[in-house]
Amino acid sequence: MSNQLANEHILESSEVPENDSTASLSSDEPVSDDEDPSWDYYEAGMDAYDRYEETWDVSYLDTAVDAFRRAVNVAPEPDAILLGRLGRCLSDRYETSGSLDDLERALAARQHALRLIPEDHPDRALRLSDVAYSLQLNFERLGELDDLGLAIVMRHRAVELTPDGHPYKPTYLSNLGHCLRSRFERLGELDDLEQAIAAQRRRVVELTPEGHPSKPIRLNNLGGSLQSRFERLSELDDLEQAIAAQRRAVELTPDGHPSKPIRLSNLGIALQDRFERLGELDDLEQAIAAQRRAVELTPDGHPTKPTRLNNLGASLQIRSERLGELDHLEQAIAAKRRAVELTPDGHPSKPACLSNLGNSLQSRFERLGELEDLEQAIAAQRRAVELTPDGHPDRPIWLSNLGVSLIAQVQTEHIFKEALSCFVIASANLAGSPSTRLDAAKRAVSLMTQYPDFSCPERLLSAHALVVDILPEIVWLGHSLNRRFEESSKVGSSVNAAVHAAINAGFLSRAAEWLEAGRSFTWSQILSFRIPLDDLDKELPDHARRLQTIRAQLQSSGHTSSYSNTVAIAADHNLPSLSGHAEADHHRGLAIEYGRILAEVRRQPGFEDYLRPKKLASLLPLSTPFDGPIVFMNIDDTRSSALIISSNGSITTLALPELTLQKAEALRAHWQSYLHQHNVRERLTGNRHRPHFKNMPDVAHILGCIWRWIVQPILQALDLNKRRSKCDRLPHVTWCPTGPLTQLPLHAAGVYDQDSGPHVYDFVVSSYTPSLSALTRSVDALAKKHSDSSVLVVTQSDTPGLSPLPGTIVEGERLQHVFSDSGMTCSALNGEQASTVTVRAVLDKHTWLHLACHGSQDLADPLQSAFALHDGRLSLADLMTTTADNAELAFLSACQTAVGDEKIPEESMHLAAGMLAVGYKGVIATMWSIRDDDAPFVVETYYRKLLELRASSTLGKSETGAAYALHEATKRLREKVGLKEVIRWAPFVHFGI
Repeated sequence: MSNQLANEHILESSEVPENDSTASLSSDEPVSDDEDPSWDYYEAGMDAYDRYEETWDVSYLDTAVDAFRRAVNVAPEPDAILLGRLGRCLSDRYETSGSLDDLERALAARQHALRLIPEDHPDRALRLSDVAYSLQLNFERLGELDDLGLAIVMRHRAVELTPDGHPYKPTYLSNLGHCLRSRFERLGELDDLEQAIAAQRRRVVELTPEGHPSKPIRLNNLGGSLQSRFERLSELDDLEQAIAAQRRAVELTPDGHPSKPIRLSNLGIALQDRFERLGELDDLEQAIAAQRRAVELTPDGHPTKPTRLNNLGASLQIRSERLGELDHLEQAIAAKRRAVELTPDGHPSKPACLSNLGNSLQSRFERLGELEDLEQAIAAQRRAVELTPDGHPDRPIWLSNLGVSLIAQVQTEHIFKEALSCFVIASANLAGSPSTRLDAAKRAVSLMTQYPDFSCPERLLSAHALVVDILPEIVWLGHSLNRRFEESSKVGSSVNAAVHAAINAGFLSRAAEWLEAGRSFTWSQILSFRIPLDDLDKELPDHARRLQTIRAQLQSSGHTSSYSNTVAIAADHNLPSLSGHAEADHHRGLAIEYGRILAEVRRQPGFEDYLRPKKLASLLPLSTPFDGPIVFMNIDDTRSSALIISSNGSITTLALPELTLQKAEALRAHWQSYLHQHNVRERLTGNRHRPHFKNMPDVAHILGCIWRWIVQPILQALDLNKRRSKCDRLPHVTWCPTGPLTQLPLHAAGVYDQDSGPHVYDFVVSSYTPSLSALTRSVDALAKKHSDSSVLVVTQSDTPGLSPLPGTIVEGERLQHVFSDSGMTCSALNGEQASTVTVRAVLDKHTWLHLACHGSQDLADPLQSAFALHDGRLSLADLMTTTADNAELAFLSACQTAVGDEKIPEESMHLAAGMLAVGYKGVIATMWSIRDDDAPFVVETYYRKLLELRASSTLGKSETGAAYALHEATKRLREKVGLKEVIRWAPFVHFGI
């Protein structure tokens, strides 16, 4: 386990209009008066300050402070301009010397100046900005949050008082962003950072021309804010923009300028972050070079010297760990020790310096085994935690670092408990970044697993609960879909481990809840926008209205696969663009507001769990029991098992000792290879993918392994492994596979290399579901159905730009005969008739939908998965807005509509799951592409059997008959083409009820 290194970004001094070339000094200059004794001192102070800005020689600053102090003292009456000048010089001197006396006197002078200016005076905004700056410096030195809060209020007021087009407006907005970012780094409220970036980006890109003296400071501060967002959200594009902005800020800053070290140090931090993300050693070398130069340019006694030493030490330690060079680790420890020594007690940076020193000492202990290093590391890290208030966003980092060091010393239960407490408290601190908190929770799980004698199953489950609870923040609604899929692909093992622990401890209901909570994050987010707000509207109508408004906006903005967050090449230099980020920034803002409203709702009595992951009782149907058991399969590194929910809601579990994660991955790979060999990527005509017998041992082996390792033990446990007479109705099983099993045809498992070998379809009728909640929604919705069934048949035999599907003509004709014979209302649209406009216009008038056409799955943006009509695409997004509430059954006679992306199996990103999501209760789809001449046979057989079942009145309240009708249709096709033609009869699957 490695520690987390914490660099400290340096927020550069807020801009003061007097130094902004867009500002006129005349408005801040006293009128010349030969009889005013302060005038000569004023002129002397201005001359000295000008010399200071030319040479950066602090002695001139001392002269200016003395001159302005004298001017204030001899002035015939208090003068806001003189007090403002004195405050500015004292503030600048504080930033070079670190003298608290200068800081306090600067604030007092500026507050006095503000009191002299009435509310309607044109200089009011200027004086508010001055006081706000001193308050912010106070906060950065002493950590008083009230100072920062008041500074933000004053910054906002300064912006409000300044009209658009005023030369000071960009400065006031930039400074407001500076304050908001400071508050984010103290409280962790993402909305503050979003507002800061929005203000700073516009100031840099739109309102600050090239050559403007404020360009470097604005670039540096924008870069720092983008980097802070990268550290919170891990969006690589934010880091790339930060580096571009900070590199340009360094380029624009002349050697000798007092801000050069700040900008070098911040660039170094960003380059170090990119090394840790991408592993390019050149980034780390550049980071160290920039950090070394920043330290060299910072005089001893400067208040930021410790911070720069700390940051250099962090980069040196990373280099040591990457290259194994002990010398760099020794340099890191020396730099960090010096940083701790130079940082006064009570300074907000002290905890970071202490924790980072502890990290390096712990690293040296791991290298050399000197116990003294470990003891010093623990002492430093304990002190860092003690000095950091509860609720500080960095406290989880310090706690985790202490926990990691304590782990190295675990020999007693006392040390174990302290380490565990560190990780648990860190993971529960909502101000910390989700990634830090998740890491801490996973460390708690790992620690208890490593030392079972010091723990118990209940405590282990509590740690797993922390992991599961944080996952929605990792797969956050505010991310792009691509990012959510990326994060979702990483969490499966954590969910599986949690489920495994719950099963081991006998908490089967919790295991089922976690299986549900840990899958289909994106579909759950999409579907949450369709949950009725009736109950909320009765009790909290204002919250319901606000939530409905924000949901509607999120629904239209949140399904983009990725946002165009690119670093645009401007006419002058590579600078972050404005236009490319509006969409992403807007979406994040909506997600933040959505979270804020939900938090308000959950603070109200009776709504504490509103829209949270459901307990098992809420995941089961309200109206009628399931038709047969639902079987979840969980694959963990250490054990695989099935979790079986019976139709009455009881839960049992079954170990699958023959199934391992490695075997499951191998099965998936072999099966995908088999399909690839048969070129089943789209619905085909002719005989192009007929398998030869020489391939059958492979497919027989795969399906045999699925039978022996998974399906047969489950059927045996359910007492469903006995053959029945032809007149007996087969029982029904719904499979809910996870991980690599989602790519496998469980419904076709069996023994194919023996005559009369057992097959799953001999014993049960199979269905699938992407989640328990999807099944429950369908059951409850079906119970409310009142209208008669009618069907819309859409066929596309010759879609422009796609391969012909002549079999769809036969398919459509047969269906019209089937429905005509039954007397069921049928509308048929073929070829040019089936335009997107026409289909959407009649879709909500039918309960059944049959689509015989090409289909496409958009794994990057699932709601853009679509069916190809004559003049365009009918997407899931279109269906979501046009499907009627009484939509019941859909048959997707298209290519591969029931298999998602193997990299994110838990998300069920396929058209079948999408059709359940938009409102259909049962869906027939295909796991791979079908033969064009097989479709009409299966389709006709399916519908005739379905209509027969519907007319017989033998179906239960939670049945549509689709599963049994498809079972009969595939049986008939199997008899027609032969058992070994698996590629032809097995692609058809049923989802839902």
